[in-house]
Amino acid sequence: MKKLISIIASGLLLVSCIDTVILPDDKTVEEDFWQTKNDVTLMVNGAYSKMATSGLQQRLVVWTSRSDELNLNSSLNNRDLNQIYSANIQTTNSYANWGDLYAVINACNLVIAKSEEVMDIDPNYMEGDHLNNVAQMKALRSLCYFYLVRVFRDVPLILEPYKNSSQEMNVPQVAPSVVIDQIIADLEEVKNNALSTQAIPVADWTRCGYFTRDGIYALLADVYLWKASIYGDEYCYDKVIEYSNVIRRNRENAPGNPNSFGAQTLDDDGWGLSPASSYYDQLFSENGNGQESLFELQFTNNEGLCVVYNRINNNANAQPQFYASKPYAKVGTGRANYVFDNTSHYIYDVRGFESVYDFNGAAEEGFFIRKHVGMNGLTFMGQNPTSAIRGNRAFNPYNQNWVVYRATDVMLMKAEALVQKALIQAKAQAGLVEQLATVSTVEDSLALADQLFQINQTISRYNVEAVRQVQIVNTRAIHSTDESTKSPIDSTKYAVSSVPFDSIDVAGYVNRQVSAFNSFAATASDLELLVMDERARELCFEGKRWFDMLRYNYRHVDGVNYGVILAHQGDYVKNYDEMLSLIARKYTSGGGKGITAKMPTEPYLYMPIIESEMEVNNALEQNPVYSDGGTIEKN
Repeated sequence: MKKLISIIASGLLLVSCIDTVILPDDKTVEEDFWQTKNDVTLMVNGAYSKMATSGLQQRLVVWTSRSDELNLNSSLNNRDLNQIYSANIQTTNSYANWGDLYAVINACNLVIAKSEEVMDIDPNYMEGDHLNNVAQMKALRSLCYFYLVRVFRDVPLILEPYKNSSQEMNVPQVAPSVVIDQIIADLEEVKNNALSTQAIPVADWTRCGYFTRDGIYALLADVYLWKASIYGDEYCYDKVIEYSNVIRRNRENAPGNPNSFGAQTLDDDGWGLSPASSYYDQLFSENGNGQESLFELQFTNNEGLCVVYNRINNNANAQPQFYASKPYAKVGTGRANYVFDNTSHYIYDVRGFESVYDFNGAAEEGFFIRKHVGMNGLTFMGQNPTSAIRGNRAFNPYNQNWVVYRATDVMLMKAEALVQKALIQAKAQAGLVEQLATVSTVEDSLALADQLFQINQTISRYNVEAVRQVQIVNTRAIHSTDESTKSPIDSTKYAVSSVPFDSIDVAGYVNRQVSAFNSFAATASDLELLVMDERARELCFEGKRWFDMLRYNYRHVDGVNYGVILAHQGDYVKNYDEMLSLIARKYTSGGGKGITAKMPTEPYLYMPIIESEMEVNNALEQNPVYSDGGTIEKN
């Protein structure tokens, strides 16, 4: 008979033993456990189960709560949350604990290291089974490391399992670039070994509950987008677009599409999106695993989000840890203050009304988040649209999944990559405009103008496609009978209108190319923010916003050495003001200025390593702004 044996009791990294694994009675990992296909399945499922725990889920929310989305419920008097909210994080903060993620990583490493030998023992465990299991575990491990480098920056990279307490526990950190490259190498290796999403029926939870190919492609796109934002590497943006297109083609070519995915949004370009009338019900229902979902953490019993986002166990007196911040709770004028910032359009945006209770009500703060959690008995409080597109559900049992990746997320990744491709083209060729002002012959002018024409066409192609992705996502969310309110996005604004050569008007041709190029330069930042703001609306409260802001930050800050551990750098790059100004807008009474003043340089964007972990692993180096011996004043 099999039982749960704890061979790691601690939640901290590598503390004396390994996390809980499923083993036979009186056996160890090194002995006779790995015998059957079922043994491997138990271990694979165990790894996923470790990822879907309440403690880890809370951290995924809390780590990203530093963005402009969430206001802390101060009435709870939670010391650790107060520290994070006020940018006074200490090394004893319980949320600075990365142990749960390393427990998942170790479970994945065990399967990767041991499952192959089962093929020689159990004839039912075939090579395809093994490759699929390894692909899932390397994907899940990669997801864990992707969270770690974005939250802590410098982390230990552990690719072998810990099986007993005699193994070396002092594991040093590596630079985040090393981790990112390992993630990419792993995912590229296994991307086609996982099950095809299209081979699994839409109604089957495993289509989203396990890492399938589309889930791995989505993770790859996300990682490449992060790497590109750090390094400005155009090749990485190409990979984002490539994997986004692969996912779209897979969904487009699914058997019976569109019937296999149900009704779809008008002009959705084959993405297989849920219809506008019911997509919130499909995506964020009690059952989860909607048709747009690519990977979800599966919860079964009062786990995760009910604690951080809503009341617990049908207790009317219980309070959530976080409320929606003012920028996300009300339609208002001005991007600097509101996410839904256009009253003629976003007054009809269901993403506000379906995400926040009493959205656009008279007050602006203290509203529960509705997106992931249901409150039985409460009526829909919004003024527009006139009725909800998702029904209420009971508190208990609460089992809403956490959506890690879904189709519109990937669509907007693609849009972001396309915009950056256009910007890279423009920056690389900006000198042509200067050259045109200095040449003296018609022939030279025409040659340079022809080059600029081709560049303009390329930029326009990128921009038009990017806006198209945003429009598809945006249009579905606007519920109004007034067609004039459907889309505020003017695609012509971002299209570079540069007409071909006209032999009669040579000078006009040259001037038009220069004018078109300069016009794009004037709107380029607007287009980048358009995509970023659409992600803020579409993916609000899904744990994306802080990382989106970090990507934007790195693209606009020069001098970051992402390939060196922070403790070894000496000089630290100043944070970008745009990101800090967005963070500040959620604080009332001018408190935002104090917050941003506490985050002057890059290390403050990351969490400290919890003190107890530093005591166990002597090879670790603390983020220098949280270290007593650091050269930067302690936070």
